[in-house]
Amino acid sequence: MEGVNSQQEVVATEELDDAVGLAISGDDPVGLAISGDRNPAVQDLLGVSVSSIEEAYEVYNDYAFRLGFSMRRGKQRYSAGTKQLKMKEFNCSKSGFKRVLRNGSYLKVDVRTGCRASVQFDLDGNGMWTVTKHQKLHNHEFVPTTKSYLLRSHRSVSRNHLSYLKDLKKSGACVADGLRFLKTQSGGSPLVGFTSRDAYNSLCTDVLNNLDGTDSNTLIEIFRQRQSSEKDFYFDFEVDDESRLCSFFWRDGKMMRDYELFGDLLVHDTTYRTNKYDMICGPFVGLNHHCMNVMFGCGFLLNERIESFVWLFRSFLRSMNGKSPQSIMTDQCAAMAAAISQVFPTSRHRLCIWHIGENSKKHIKGLRNQKDFLDIFNCLLKHTDTEAEFELYWTRMVTTYKCHNNSWIEKLYECREKWCPAFNKDYFSGGILSSQRSETTNHSISRRLSKTVGLCDFYSSFVGVVSEWRSRENGEDVRCSQGVPTMAMDHIKILSHARDIYTIEIYYLFEEQFLKGASCYQECVQFEGGVYKYHVWRPEVDIIRHEVIFNVRELDIWCSCKLFTETGILCCHCLRILNVHCVSEIPNKYILKRWTKRVLEDENAEITRKFQKLVVYCQENSEARKIFEQAVLDAKRKVEHEYGPIFFEGEDCDVESSSGVIKDPSNRRLKGSQVEDDISNIAGNGYLVHPMSGELEDRGGSQGLALGFMV
Repeated sequence: MEGVNSQQEVVATEELDDAVGLAISGDDPVGLAISGDRNPAVQDLLGVSVSSIEEAYEVYNDYAFRLGFSMRRGKQRYSAGTKQLKMKEFNCSKSGFKRVLRNGSYLKVDVRTGCRASVQFDLDGNGMWTVTKHQKLHNHEFVPTTKSYLLRSHRSVSRNHLSYLKDLKKSGACVADGLRFLKTQSGGSPLVGFTSRDAYNSLCTDVLNNLDGTDSNTLIEIFRQRQSSEKDFYFDFEVDDESRLCSFFWRDGKMMRDYELFGDLLVHDTTYRTNKYDMICGPFVGLNHHCMNVMFGCGFLLNERIESFVWLFRSFLRSMNGKSPQSIMTDQCAAMAAAISQVFPTSRHRLCIWHIGENSKKHIKGLRNQKDFLDIFNCLLKHTDTEAEFELYWTRMVTTYKCHNNSWIEKLYECREKWCPAFNKDYFSGGILSSQRSETTNHSISRRLSKTVGLCDFYSSFVGVVSEWRSRENGEDVRCSQGVPTMAMDHIKILSHARDIYTIEIYYLFEEQFLKGASCYQECVQFEGGVYKYHVWRPEVDIIRHEVIFNVRELDIWCSCKLFTETGILCCHCLRILNVHCVSEIPNKYILKRWTKRVLEDENAEITRKFQKLVVYCQENSEARKIFEQAVLDAKRKVEHEYGPIFFEGEDCDVESSSGVIKDPSNRRLKGSQVEDDISNIAGNGYLVHPMSGELEDRGGSQGLALGFMV
């Protein structure tokens, strides 16, 4: 190899003299003037001058690229008694040898060959870095020029590329898709400038650079920063005796205000683990006035023990000023049920029928395969309106399919009040029968993240999901304010009234009930003191006739189907009777504010408009502007005196740092010995233990410190 390189030097001596002459004369200050037909292997960099170490690196790296090897930084020397650099050396990446450890093994390929090729730059009196030594001989083969882009020193992820990949990842797109786009945009892999591994390594390095010692500590500092600038931001966390994070919960001010309006229904699900610590994600989700998801807060737990859920639910309740929901929808987790009975004793606990359906595939697979069994089973899960109707269909099912003695069917019947709609008509649920609204949150986040990401990445993605939900809600608000839905029937005053007050989505639900009422028959069975009693039904459809009681004077109406107490919308039976009695508007007592267009009406809109006019007026007069600015400062001081510090944009906010370092959650899980029967005693009969609760984990001494913060 050395002989070949020496022969190349002799052949091209005259050409090298011309190239170096150009560099020294200044026509080619970098010293790389070589025509396309010349061999870079014989180029001599002696005498090449540059103005900085960075340029020196680029000169030798460009030389290495054209020759087909990778380079790295080498030794350097400083002027005596100073930190002034006076010599810098760059070597071939194959210089030296890898140190071999006894009884050790390497996963990486050994590429060191002891190559002595190098270049040395010295600082001259003019402040220029000049090549004084250039060792050109290599003891290894070169990589073809067409593959030089794969060598380490010729690959780098630029800031723009890194920012692009980070934004894609935050938006839910995978890194691989972003890399494919860059390759297409650049014209192929050689022109991108880095490999897939470089991209993933750069993303990981960027995450590590943004961490403050530990992932958990950084997350808590983020919460503290938000709390300092948002007076109604709330967070709470719990650590064990080793200061490791066990649980945490947070919500912002908008979530609390949404809960005040839509907190009659709460959906909570913990079937997903979304991070590298295997912590359980438990979002609190509700239903807004457009029948869309609305976020009330989010918690993380290390395990699914009863005390973990008790801590989380109490943190949530404390953050919402003690207001409990009417109904709570969860999966069939016995530990969660026990915690709900302790923290939310007045709330109606509902079980997700989707999870019941999934469990039925394992426990009654044979029954499900029988003809027409699924029809009657699904009717029991979703469509029974009265307890009598439920008992009728249940008796028919167990008799027809002879499943009286099936243990799973017996347990399901024992907890029928937790899942059957007929037994929950007196509690508002918005017609929701499944906890999948909460699971939708987990799905939205899982599309953006993998189970190897940290808590801070999860928090950022969670904030992005909430922002998207709020943006869609704002879009629906604008849609409702700028137009009205087309009525299915013209000149129906009660429909016209519903269109004016309800959101578009709720109007369509109301209209559907009205149209169903048009096909109903009614029979007056009693009239006394202005109070009518009707039987209302749909011929050849309804097995049971519903009873409707209507007070003409007070406009009070009640139906045995209890759809209004369950969903907040009048049923088809009531609308039939109101239409018969020519009632042209929905009585105010039956207009649920949560479904109206003005439920989120800004109470401060008027004062905001006045403030804006005042600002515009003061801009035209310097004296008026001074008066205005002084008034703002006075008002700021008074508000801060009552409610705490306020930070305007551009002002520094001093945030007190955490007392001590909060360590990341432990990845180790200690098996516990919780007995299923003990849970059932608290949760009630008929609960089917959640799959993740089969082996409940020990908290590992996490009884310790519980901290809550709220301004």
